[in-house]
Amino acid sequence: MNSLTKKLSLLLMALFVLIGIVLAFITRYASVQYNLEMTQRLNGSIAMYVAAEEQLIQNGQHNEAAIKRLAERAMVINPTVEVYLLDTAGRILSHNLPQDTQLQTHIPLAQINTFLTADSHRPLVNLDPRSPQTKKAFSAAKVNFNDQHEGYVYAILGGQTYEALAKDISKNFVLKVALASIVAVLLLGYLIGILVVNQLTKPLTQLTKKVRGFQQQITGEEATHKTTGDEIKALESAFQQMQRKIKRQMKQIQSADQNRRDLITNVSHDLRTPLASIQGYMDTLLIKKEQLDDQQRDYYLNTASRHCVRLNHLVNDLFELSKLDSLAVKPSIEAFSMSELMQDVSMEFKMMAQQRNVDLQVDLLDGNTDVKADIGLMQRVLENLISNAIKHTPKDGKVLLKLAQRDDQFNVIIRDTGRGISEKELPHIFDRLYRAENSSNYNQSSSGLGLAIVKKIMDLHKTQIDVISTLDKGTQFSFRLPVAA
Repeated sequence: MNSLTKKLSLLLMALFVLIGIVLAFITRYASVQYNLEMTQRLNGSIAMYVAAEEQLIQNGQHNEAAIKRLAERAMVINPTVEVYLLDTAGRILSHNLPQDTQLQTHIPLAQINTFLTADSHRPLVNLDPRSPQTKKAFSAAKVNFNDQHEGYVYAILGGQTYEALAKDISKNFVLKVALASIVAVLLLGYLIGILVVNQLTKPLTQLTKKVRGFQQQITGEEATHKTTGDEIKALESAFQQMQRKIKRQMKQIQSADQNRRDLITNVSHDLRTPLASIQGYMDTLLIKKEQLDDQQRDYYLNTASRHCVRLNHLVNDLFELSKLDSLAVKPSIEAFSMSELMQDVSMEFKMMAQQRNVDLQVDLLDGNTDVKADIGLMQRVLENLISNAIKHTPKDGKVLLKLAQRDDQFNVIIRDTGRGISEKELPHIFDRLYRAENSSNYNQSSSGLGLAIVKKIMDLHKTQIDVISTLDKGTQFSFRLPVAA
């Protein structure tokens, strides 16, 4: 029913049925009117002949025998005629019907007087005494005596004999063939209309399919086929979905453009600082190479090397974040042991933790800890979070790696006892190149992009990373991954 073709087809069918009903009523009405007029014109003088044959009313007294005799003669000529004798008020005085016949006692005279005028419009119908609920064609004539109006001869031209014949004819084969012909013509017209509707709606249906396919391509969502409404509604729904998607993309493009501008500004500053330092120390070595001793030369070279390392980290992180932003990186989802990955990554930072006098602890689960994720990207997330935790934790502090299970997910937790992040800065820690105010002393070699990379990887896995932090007490990062079936 949602198809426009079906709706138009049903509408066309209803229209043809309505046309057929109206046509049948018009045909029937025209046929009835035609029969009434033909009957009245052919038999309109019967009442006049009956009234002129004998004196039927004289001084208010009617001739019963004469009216019966004349009525029988009229019925011989036309078996459907029923003759009545009326007084001047329209009351029935006599008739030739059986005595127990139920009759209306009075006949309205308005139509009779109209009939008796010379320019009356035919056909005229009036009350049938035997069938008061119907009006039929009639013939009428005045009965006069010595130029005094004594009454009327009133003849119904389609009595019960006529009704019986009409019913019998309605069962006739010819009428059935006529009705069948009308039905066949309507059916043929409907089928032709269906073909026309199909030809008209076929391009729209094809367009709807193409738009749905384009919608799926644009939005990345399965085009719904449960849209309430026809093809036009489906097109409207598809355009609305694409409009919403395009608006979101435009906002994302605008946001990405703004981020790009901010990134260029920040990166320019961050690149300029180590480059200027490297250049300054190198120029000093070149200019004063004869005046510097070995200890000073080593100091300048080590300082330049640290700035090169920082610059290398920044360039690598920018390149990685650029790939994540451009969606060039597609997660390769597979099942792997989260406990083993966390154990392996923690071993990478054992030496770093010992050098900073930080206690790196690992609390893992026994048994099967397989999750569904990209193992390479998860390793990058753990490396960034653990590295940040160690760098932001003072001496004699602790960093905990913990794996817990909740329902059908594993919860990965990285908790430190560092200086924490203020509530004001917490919403911005995943912004690119953002550094908390209290992080400068602990993060000299950081690019400021580590947490932005973590957030991007979490977005690719369609999960979120949660942060809880309290100043001077520590910070906790956590995220959840689905259990591998």
